[in-house]
Amino acid sequence: MHRLAIVGCGITGAVTALLLKQKMPELSVIIIEKSKGTGGRMCTSRSSFGNSVDLGAQFITKSSKLTNIQNRLYNSLLDEGIFQPMPNNIEGIKSASSAVSNFICPQGSGSLVKYFLEKAGCDVLYEHRVIKINAIKEKWETLCENGTSHEFDAVVLTIPVPQVLQLDGLHSYLESDQLEKLKAVEYCSRYAVGFFYDTELSFFKDIPWSAKFLSDDIIRFCAFDVHKRRASGLPSIVFHTSKEFGKKYIDENAETVRDIITQRIKTLFPDIPIPAETKFHKWRYSQVEKSYSGEPGCLVLSKRPVLICGGDGFTHSNFEGCVLSAENIVQKLLDVSN
Repeated sequence: MHRLAIVGCGITGAVTALLLKQKMPELSVIIIEKSKGTGGRMCTSRSSFGNSVDLGAQFITKSSKLTNIQNRLYNSLLDEGIFQPMPNNIEGIKSASSAVSNFICPQGSGSLVKYFLEKAGCDVLYEHRVIKINAIKEKWETLCENGTSHEFDAVVLTIPVPQVLQLDGLHSYLESDQLEKLKAVEYCSRYAVGFFYDTELSFFKDIPWSAKFLSDDIIRFCAFDVHKRRASGLPSIVFHTSKEFGKKYIDENAETVRDIITQRIKTLFPDIPIPAETKFHKWRYSQVEKSYSGEPGCLVLSKRPVLICGGDGFTHSNFEGCVLSAENIVQKLLDVSN
């Protein structure tokens, strides 16, 4: 095996690339990503005047039961300043019984994926949405929406499971039991809205918290992003909707949904200033509600040529779940290579 593709440039894809290059430095690893940038749900959006908000994951929860690789990654991320302890002034947070501590990314959650990619040193093909895969003479051919095609000895799919099932050509490699289990994987949906301000305002100085979990049926979380990340710069705010609201409105007209969310924000925060810029984002596949049954971490769909499906759909939707999936993917690749 000389050339491998990872489809999806989120945490699982980036960590898989890093671990593979550490175990198999001679392997050529190429990440294929449909978007213009990295991150997946570790997404940091910036305004035209420089401030930013984390539109996806807001913080990382460290548990008490870690694999050796998870522990090593935590230590490196803390030592290099990619992680720092989360502020104490976050209201309404409920930690799991196994939680030890919470961390945030001072440069934005998107910096986490970029860190792993830099360490891995692999190539990334941006704006390449894979729409079809074919097995040709013990190689995989990936066909992209932009008309390009590429050949690989092995392919690892780390995109959400519903997107995996949309790939043309994949179903012929699935057993009926695998197909049913993949169809049973469930995700919740959410919307995120970022408000960006181009000047300092007194409104922000009077708020005692940096982030807050709400009991509202539409808005469940908001954060003053600069305060949450203990950074300097112009103010910005992010709002996340509830999964119930996301489920109900995920296929509604974007302008209608934006109006509903904006009006609720004004109701909850009547004195909030009008933002200079706004970012509206739909997370159709936000967090895994029901993971793949019976396969911890990943699923081998073909051994020759190698095709593996992984990601949080095979574990759980947090940093440790993504790392655990990456560990399992790499071990499966090592097994079939020997």
